Amino acid sequence: MKEETRKFEVLRVSILSHCSFACVYCAPKNKPDPTNLYPNIHYLSPELLESKISALQPHIQIKEVHLTGGEPTLHKNLIPLIEKLKQLSINEIAITSNGFFDDGLIPKMKMAGLTRMNFSLDSFSQNGFERLSDRKLPVERLMYRILEAKNLGLDVKVNCTVLKGYNESEILDLLGWSGENGITIRFLEFMRMGPLQEEHEDFFYSADKIRDTIGSKYNFSPYPTASDSTATYHITDNGYLFGIIANHTEPFCEGCNRLRMDSFGRIYGCLSDQTSFEIPLVNSEVQVVLKKAMDTKKNKFTGSQLSMKYIGG
Repeated sequence: MKEETRKFEVLRVSILSHCSFACVYCAPKNKPDPTNLYPNIHYLSPELLESKISALQPHIQIKEVHLTGGEPTLHKNLIPLIEKLKQLSINEIAITSNGFFDDGLIPKMKMAGLTRMNFSLDSFSQNGFERLSDRKLPVERLMYRILEAKNLGLDVKVNCTVLKGYNESEILDLLGWSGENGITIRFLEFMRMGPLQEEHEDFFYSADKIRDTIGSKYNFSPYPTASDSTATYHITDNGYLFGIIANHTEPFCEGCNRLRMDSFGRIYGCLSDQTSFEIPLVNSEVQVVLKKAMDTKKNKFTGSQLSMKYIGG
């Protein structure tokens, strides 16, 4: 895809710079944040989100806004944020969560306008879940939340970041549970981001190895995948749908249509570039800034020191 055909269509927003977990691949407790951009918790206000999106909408057609964090369900004004997006005629509103939040939140989010939930489920076992999340919480609670969201009619996907030495042995169990419940699971290569950037190879488990692991039990074939999808999808002979997001070994950068925003309302054009931009108040200058953000996009994913929780993953 030629650079001039690229366009921003999906906005991923990190609505706060804090998470209730300390996952090995994002914010390990024994590793300092190499950038330390957000030493204090910061929340994106509904008013700031509305003003930034209103400034962007005359210049780009936003098909979807995806709320992330940190852990977005910790945001004290989450429902008003979703309501603002609905009022701004955003038809697809998604959120990614670790699943540990109060009862009753999912129905409230759906009523406010949420259309999709992605859940991070990196381990099927209690011990594996605790090792990866650094939290002694019952993994059954997360699985309950996933099924709750599906039963309430939301489009639900499960994300699993595969780390060598942690959860590669659970790929088949995770696929089996997701498939039996009619939920699409996506297996992610560990990305070279944040505190473990320099130790990436120690934990890396490639897309080829993920497919080999799945192939040891299931026959599968390619499944139709949208051109702007981050995942490549497959379906097993018994109907289990899974995707693989392989930033490193099978990069999809040339089709990337994502713009990212942090909790201060600053935008980023590429995960592999820490450069951020303030959205101008003057309408005529917005396109100039969007062009600068687009120019930061790379043709191959290289990662950066910036933690994923700061720029919406």
